[in-house]
Amino acid sequence: MVFDVSSAVYGQYGPSDTANSVNIPPLFDVRKFGAKGDSVTLNTKSIQKAIDQCARKGGGVVLISGGVYSSGAIFLKENVRIRIEKNAKLRAVDGIGNYPIIKNTRIAGIEMDWPSAFINAVNVKNVGLDGEGIIDGSGYYWWEPYWIKRDSLSKTVLPDLIDWYVPRPRLILFDKVSDARITGLKLRNSGFWTVHICYSKRVELLGLDIYNPVLEDGKRAASTDGIDLDSSSDIIIRNCKISVDDDCIAIKSGRGSDGLRVNIPTQNVLIEHCSFLKGHGGVSIGTETAGGINNIMIRNCKADGNNAAIKFKPRPGRGGVIENITYQGWEIKNGAVAVDYSLRKVDGKDYVDEWQMIQVPFEKATPKYRNITIRDIKATNMKKAVSFLGWPKAHAENVLFQDVYLQAEQAGIFQYIDNLVLKNVTIESPGNSVQFLDIVNLMR
Repeated sequence: MVFDVSSAVYGQYGPSDTANSVNIPPLFDVRKFGAKGDSVTLNTKSIQKAIDQCARKGGGVVLISGGVYSSGAIFLKENVRIRIEKNAKLRAVDGIGNYPIIKNTRIAGIEMDWPSAFINAVNVKNVGLDGEGIIDGSGYYWWEPYWIKRDSLSKTVLPDLIDWYVPRPRLILFDKVSDARITGLKLRNSGFWTVHICYSKRVELLGLDIYNPVLEDGKRAASTDGIDLDSSSDIIIRNCKISVDDDCIAIKSGRGSDGLRVNIPTQNVLIEHCSFLKGHGGVSIGTETAGGINNIMIRNCKADGNNAAIKFKPRPGRGGVIENITYQGWEIKNGAVAVDYSLRKVDGKDYVDEWQMIQVPFEKATPKYRNITIRDIKATNMKKAVSFLGWPKAHAENVLFQDVYLQAEQAGIFQYIDNLVLKNVTIESPGNSVQFLDIVNLMR
């Protein structure tokens, strides 16, 4: 894998941390535009006025400080970044009417009309969000209706489709954005996905603290992925701490026929020095893969209490080639499974989209996972060490485990892999050993 992880270049007023004495970005304090940090006032128009004025003046910093600022959807403009100071919170309000519809935005892999996010950057460059403050999506307004709707639809709608039946805002959307950065902030209580980077290039996500509560009772978050990278390239994620309901980080590129139509990969991604707590996965590859995913490096991360820290989510019908994926230098503990690859059944037949009902030929519909490296991994106190399961008609290809120690109650299984290489791999499990079934060319 070769790519320049320092390729993001930021402009004069954009998300640069460096401001020289000659050219300091001007500040636009939202309070001077009528905003009030009293938690009660609806500040949507005042904050947007500050953003618009900042853009008209050539760019700069929109400042939010000293209180709780309630707002509906706001939209970043070119060369503008929002700074939320340590003593401030930007809080989303209830009511779907406060989030105007965006045409043809991508939701769970398919383009459709959908409510805007709380904070939106669409078709702009050189933008950002920074500070030590909080962005709060007030997700508790959205979670309970979601679970009620999900229960009512469970007998007639597939679980993979239910998200589309319950419109609700993402916390942050960067759509067709380039040269952007989000750094330092605490992101809380998203109604849906927390940070969605879609069709974008040269984006950095640095030092974020993302939390959406996972509770057995009460206000439990719903489908609140921490970060979703979606048909985007040249991305850096560093020093982030994430605990959510669903995947902490999910790497995607579109679903089925619509994703094949768009055909934009996610590629050249570096994720490092991150910490993953609660979540269905730490860093998950899939389920939406139609545009392809390639050149992904995920290194020097930690996971504690995450269901499946290293996770691959191949799904029939999603399409795409997923290749050159490396997980390296991980410490994992107290989870369900350290390495999880679970392909649902494929039968060789053409696939019909669940949502659009378009038939896709089997060859295009079936994702191909290959060139996967799992290196320098230590996992302890796991329920299962590894579950790597392909299917007879959809083998994984070229999988390397090197310098890996996995300690678990159950050893696990490798199945339907072409070219599996194990170098210095120890799987410690009381009373059982790892199973190898239907492996073509096992080397160890």
